[in-house]
Amino acid sequence: MNVTFTQIDTACIRIDINGFVILTDPTFDKAGGSYASGSGRTLIKTGSPAIDAASIGPVDLVLLSHDQHQDNLDDGGREFIRTVPRVITTKEARGRLDQPNVTGIDEWEPVFIKTDKVPGLRITGTPCQHATTQELHLMAGHVLGFVIEWDGQKKGALYISGDTVLFEGIYDVARRFRVDTAILHLGKAGFPALIGDEYLTFTVEEAIKVARLMSINRLIPTHMEGWEHFLETPAETHQRISGSDLAKKLVWLTPGEPSSLEM
Repeated sequence: MNVTFTQIDTACIRIDINGFVILTDPTFDKAGGSYASGSGRTLIKTGSPAIDAASIGPVDLVLLSHDQHQDNLDDGGREFIRTVPRVITTKEARGRLDQPNVTGIDEWEPVFIKTDKVPGLRITGTPCQHATTQELHLMAGHVLGFVIEWDGQKKGALYISGDTVLFEGIYDVARRFRVDTAILHLGKAGFPALIGDEYLTFTVEEAIKVARLMSINRLIPTHMEGWEHFLETPAETHQRISGSDLAKKLVWLTPGEPSSLEM
């Protein structure tokens, strides 16, 4: 089945599976925004979306890893999710958003989506640890990744990591699912003045380890640019993956430009 990926902003990707459109972690605010994120942290947006919300086209489903951080759901994203038929996210986000189109799930909980476009479409929540220490993870709040499956997948599932570091839960994903293509949230998000060397999302080295662990066929990096607190740049990420044994598996999305894969 043909799947088209379009990088929009941060971890916001438009995924078109045979005409069924999924949008991940919607962020549509323009550069220059400043957002309080708790614990003395301020998020500064330095980039704008490649496609604005009005031009994104019809969306069937939003997969929202979490709602509590504006780099995954900003003001424009919050307005946008009111317009879509269905949102799947954490149960905590479901309570905070309090919208009838929002479904909250737990880790390993599947949701079956009925659509003639993608027979057997199902979404399963996967675990995340949104920091390198348990203390910071608890402060960050509950986050989910997602595995997307459908009938007839040739080489395995589509995995979206959500905001996480490498921890035991990622090994559990590898044990439970055969992953063909992985969308990994990188950037090494961090606040050195507040938390020192600790960080909140994959480093590029962790992403490489995850890709090897899962024996994936395609690696799609995202969540690397557009915010001041991302400590590893897209250029650095591209260089290090391209210089590894994963070079031929790298699918590098140019913002705003669709890239199609057969899955």
